[in-house]
Amino acid sequence: MEEIRKEVIECLDNNIDNDAMLIKSLQAMIASHGKEAYPAILHVLTNLELGIDDAEKSWGEILTNLEFISAQLGRNVSLRTAIVDYFCSINKSLKNPKLVEIHIFEKTNESYKFDSLTGLSTRAFFNEAISREISRAKRQLSDLSVLFFDLDDFKKVNDTYGHQAGDEVLKEVSKIILHEKRNEDIAARYGGEELVILMPDTGKVKALVLGERIREKVEGAGIIYEDKPLEVTISGGLASYPIDSKNSQGLLKCADVALYDAKDAGKNNVVFYSQDKRRYIRIDFNNTVVINDLGIQENGILETIGKNISIGGILITSDKQVNLGAKIQMTIQVKNNEEPINVVGTVMRQEAFGHNSFELGVVFLDLGKIEKNVISSYLVGQLQKELDE
Repeated sequence: MEEIRKEVIECLDNNIDNDAMLIKSLQAMIASHGKEAYPAILHVLTNLELGIDDAEKSWGEILTNLEFISAQLGRNVSLRTAIVDYFCSINKSLKNPKLVEIHIFEKTNESYKFDSLTGLSTRAFFNEAISREISRAKRQLSDLSVLFFDLDDFKKVNDTYGHQAGDEVLKEVSKIILHEKRNEDIAARYGGEELVILMPDTGKVKALVLGERIREKVEGAGIIYEDKPLEVTISGGLASYPIDSKNSQGLLKCADVALYDAKDAGKNNVVFYSQDKRRYIRIDFNNTVVINDLGIQENGILETIGKNISIGGILITSDKQVNLGAKIQMTIQVKNNEEPINVVGTVMRQEAFGHNSFELGVVFLDLGKIEKNVISSYLVGQLQKELDE
């Protein structure tokens, strides 16, 4: 709709003194864009939010009203006059309208809609959008997701390099978000360093893929301020309608809770909201996992097989028992064509399935940047495959 709006404004500017050409151009726009042009045209001219059917009906009646008034007065009446008369006296959607030049209104509207520093939408615009999109999701029985991002240790950047450096970081991170999101997604600056993305028609898995992609891009952005490299990472919390909440305030609260979980988990994470303890999406994983230095075999090495993996831990099967709480080192072959990674974890769960069959749940401890990105890349790749199938 935004692109059609811009075309309507350009059409109005080009035909200020020629209503006949203006109407002809708007009709050609309708023929080109289809019925979606009707609400866009009337939104520019009246700021009314009309559905496609109502807008189409109103446009036809406005043109009829224009012909009627012109015939009654015996002179050509402008399209704007016919619109005001129609919505004030016939349709009565406007109760107490105010006349204002469109370019003045659009300039004011731009400042309401967009944050001047980042180019993202404003919080006020976002709050209107999320309420509107949830209503649409309810009508169409579709999904909707919200990603809440917060820059890690942003205060440290401001305190060390100054607020201009902080502004530069915000602008660069916002550029990444705007580049990675879809056209239909709405990205906004919700607070100081809080950034949020609204994703219509998007379930949790697809939203997580976007969140991880943005997290990786930010981490690898190599932001430089006054010849000084800045290490910038973000944490994210994800919540989805209707599984987590069925209203805007509840959905934002769930995403915020997930964001705090991501911070508590060591930052530079994207975590989804869950009422149980599981906060990371797990993906099937059946590659070899070698456990070192357990002392349960003479050579101190135990070879196991993975079952599933997440950014927070791994589930493996073993023919040897391992003590709960044991701190272990693992060599994991994440991708067959790449070098294995070495990580440290704690055995948090163990379940026996027969005499020599055990299932071990291991939580990762302090994943390094390389290890985290290898696992994240695998998870995103597998999730993308599921979406493509």
